Amino acid sequence: MDILPLAHHLMALAFLMLLLGSFISPFSDFESSDEPSNICNYERLSEVKRECNSFLSSASKLKLDIEKAYRMSYALSFRYGDWVQEAGTSPLMPFEDDMGKNFSDSGSLLKLVSFSIMDVDFSHLHEDEVRVCGYLSIGITRNRTLSNHADDWSPSFWKEPGISELIIPFEGLYIETEGERLMCFLGTSVSPFSEGFSDLLELPMAYSSDFYPQSPLLQDDHVMLVLRYPQTLSLTSRVIHGEMRNLNQNSNPKYFDKVYISSQLGYYSNYQFVSEKLILEACNPYPCQDGLIDGGIIKDSQFCKFFQGLSAEMFDIVGSSGCDGTEEHCYNLGPFVLGNEVKRTNGIQDKFRIMMNDPHCIPGDKLSKLGSAKASAVFRVVSSQENLFIAEQRSGLSGMTLSAEGTWNFSSRLLCMVGCVGLAETGSDGCNSRICLYFPISLSITQRSIFVGTISSINNTDSHNLLSFRKVLRPPDVLNKYYDYSSSCLSYKYSKIESANILLKRNENFNLVTFMKKSFLKYPCVEDTNNITSLSQLSDELSFDTSGLTNPLPNAHPPKVYVTMEILSLGSLLGRHWSFRHFSHKEESKILTNSDSTKRGQLLNISAHFTLSGESYVHISVLYLEGLYNPLLGKAFLIGCRDIPLSQGPMNITNPESRMDCLIEAKVEYSSKTTRWLINPTARISITSQRDVEDTLYFSPISIQTFLIPYSDNSKEFIFRQNFEESFRMLVLSASIACILCQLFFMEKKVDAIPFISLTMLGVQAPGYVLPLVTDGAILFKWKKFQYSDNLLDSGKTMWLQVFDCTLKFLSLTAFVLTLRLCQKVTKARLKLCTSPPRNLRQIPSDRLVFLSSWTVHIVGFVAVHFIHLKKTADGIISTHHKLSEWVTDIDEYMGLVQDFFLLPQIISNVLWQTQVKPLRELYYIGLTLLRLLVRAYDSIRDPVLNPYLHKGDNNRSSVFFSKSEDIIIMTILVVLAVTVHVQQGNFNKSLVK
Repeated sequence: MDILPLAHHLMALAFLMLLLGSFISPFSDFESSDEPSNICNYERLSEVKRECNSFLSSASKLKLDIEKAYRMSYALSFRYGDWVQEAGTSPLMPFEDDMGKNFSDSGSLLKLVSFSIMDVDFSHLHEDEVRVCGYLSIGITRNRTLSNHADDWSPSFWKEPGISELIIPFEGLYIETEGERLMCFLGTSVSPFSEGFSDLLELPMAYSSDFYPQSPLLQDDHVMLVLRYPQTLSLTSRVIHGEMRNLNQNSNPKYFDKVYISSQLGYYSNYQFVSEKLILEACNPYPCQDGLIDGGIIKDSQFCKFFQGLSAEMFDIVGSSGCDGTEEHCYNLGPFVLGNEVKRTNGIQDKFRIMMNDPHCIPGDKLSKLGSAKASAVFRVVSSQENLFIAEQRSGLSGMTLSAEGTWNFSSRLLCMVGCVGLAETGSDGCNSRICLYFPISLSITQRSIFVGTISSINNTDSHNLLSFRKVLRPPDVLNKYYDYSSSCLSYKYSKIESANILLKRNENFNLVTFMKKSFLKYPCVEDTNNITSLSQLSDELSFDTSGLTNPLPNAHPPKVYVTMEILSLGSLLGRHWSFRHFSHKEESKILTNSDSTKRGQLLNISAHFTLSGESYVHISVLYLEGLYNPLLGKAFLIGCRDIPLSQGPMNITNPESRMDCLIEAKVEYSSKTTRWLINPTARISITSQRDVEDTLYFSPISIQTFLIPYSDNSKEFIFRQNFEESFRMLVLSASIACILCQLFFMEKKVDAIPFISLTMLGVQAPGYVLPLVTDGAILFKWKKFQYSDNLLDSGKTMWLQVFDCTLKFLSLTAFVLTLRLCQKVTKARLKLCTSPPRNLRQIPSDRLVFLSSWTVHIVGFVAVHFIHLKKTADGIISTHHKLSEWVTDIDEYMGLVQDFFLLPQIISNVLWQTQVKPLRELYYIGLTLLRLLVRAYDSIRDPVLNPYLHKGDNNRSSVFFSKSEDIIIMTILVVLAVTVHVQQGNFNKSLVK
């Protein structure tokens, strides 16, 4: 009896084990797939030892502990090194450029190579060698990245326009000698092409990519790779040398010429500061000129944090000393060695920038020397066309790189470094450059750089011109990357306030318009300038990034200009205040005590970074602005400075203001916040030069009207517009009902004139009252919005709006019923006229010809409107998704025009019937015309409602159908129609008197 329960338990246990095994096996498979030993089989070890015997014979005993062995696979890998191939007849791979033949920027065409260690076999560790394997990714690219990893352990090649890449797996041995570390590999590659095939169609391959299938490639297992690493990372000991060659005979179609590889030790290697002698020769006595920047330096405890934060930053090249834009040395970049094809490029300094990579820093407390720090970095010249992501990861050393090491001293407040160009590894040879770096603690209109550097020659044996570069601090940098540094170390020094005050007084004209603006309109302002949160919000309000048009327009289709104004400082607040970030009490009290004023409406000091794009504004594309903002009028009066173009005169780079044109005045006018519910915010910008017309730095005045400036929260304006438009509809409908009632009362007195009222005129008006009730559409006029503003209306209607909606429907129904009453009276009067002999039937009014004539006019008008709409769609002014929607939109909009021109049938009937009576009361047709004019004028004035969270700028089309000029034409026609009726009825009265 006990056997059966035991069997049940055993079965249950077996089931649990099976279930557990099903869960464990996938994970074990996953883990085993990541195990390096399964990737490399080391089947070619004997071949490796035979081919690499010359290197293995000099190997010394390895001293690998667990930590060093673990870090070795990372330290020996590198990414985006450089490679060159010796001159010959057998290239490594083909390349198809994706740029045109006339493209001359060769600086963005890169030959890159990456190497990754996939396995270090410590289970077969010997005294002088260890087995390793990895893969090499080598390619030619214009601006595209190479593969980060191999898909499988097999060679591959793929090519597309703009990139060619070859991936080769290798296995070999790692050894160490007295002076270096070395790896020798054998790998299996594929031959992208071969000159041994006479017929290209017989090539055993098809170029591969992710999008095109590939036939089997011709494999080649006679590829040898040797990589040499220095034992330590220092200024003159950092280069990784590599050589890849094909072991086949030259006549073999798989043969390629020798390839040389260069890279450097990276993040996983500890930098050794051992170049004191070179630094002493370059920086003692201290040669740097501290007249470049007026200001101090950050504390030594913060220096390393800030310096390392400059990694991958791009610095603008300012210029060379004595360069006037025409001499030969203007086509060199200090010590950097440029190719001849690059030197022939015009405006070389505008086509390149400097990037700083691989920063290392040791603060003073670790050096037992307070107030100082040791720093090193690599400065690289980068083409403006080069992919920044690639440039940030490049590790190759060449004539376009400068390895630097130096000391920062608190007493001198500057950082001096010695620089070595390219692959300098022999002491002082190639290390003839001195780099001086400046970190200012104050900004001004002529000093907007957070980082300024110069590169000069140490001696005259191999001298080069002084090269200056900088990193201009833009407001987004203050908010993001340099927030901590800016909030704790930087301040702004206003120097053009007096000049801005003179400009303000010159433009200050007190008149009735100014008085009305100050009294009734509110502009962006701050209630209390001591409140840093309010100052930060005002800075956001005054900043904009939008497009605009020049004023006056140069032609019928003027090009758009893109304008950006970023507020750098407002009052004593530099940048922005983020409440969720740490903001010390000391910093807050600094803002409060330095505040210029506490009264609302007081003038505020302001500084900004202004950019203007467009072919016509290259000479003034960047302006540094400083001045006063008047919150009562919403106007900023600013003095501007710009960098003098290199072609317009020599530079003195030791004096920042001498290389700037500061005789520029600018005025920015913001729209009122009071009218934002009706008109979206814009800005008007005017820029003028104060130089004589004959001056080479003079430029013509610039005036720009911006388009819509999206602001963060428009919920109040949105609700106000909803309530206003509902009230406005109620007012117009009530007035329309009053006009119809007046006509009914008039008809009671003028019975003889009733038959001469056009039924077509009344029939045109009636659908405007009843169709919105049937279709649940907008009454009188539609909600004006942008394409991405629908969700603002989806929040549902409040109870107050529901009451408005019911009232509007009741008024619209009332107006419809009263219009039907007018039609009924006219119909009865005509029937009565028919039954009253001896009336001539030809003299009885009939709307048949009136209807045909009116709709003939409207059909012609609709065709004209449709063609105008098609042209707007083609020009991108409005957008539609389907052809059917175009026709529906055109018909819908033109039906509104038909109702606006409701007097047209009456004018035609008066002419056809030769009416001798006065059928319409002035209050009726003039009143309805004025109401139509009022609705049309409001629709023309109001801007579409935007959704600030989804607004797409120029790509966001609005529901606007008629332009403002077209609305003016429509309103003019309305007036003409009313005047025509008035003249006709006036003539009737005169004929009756006669």
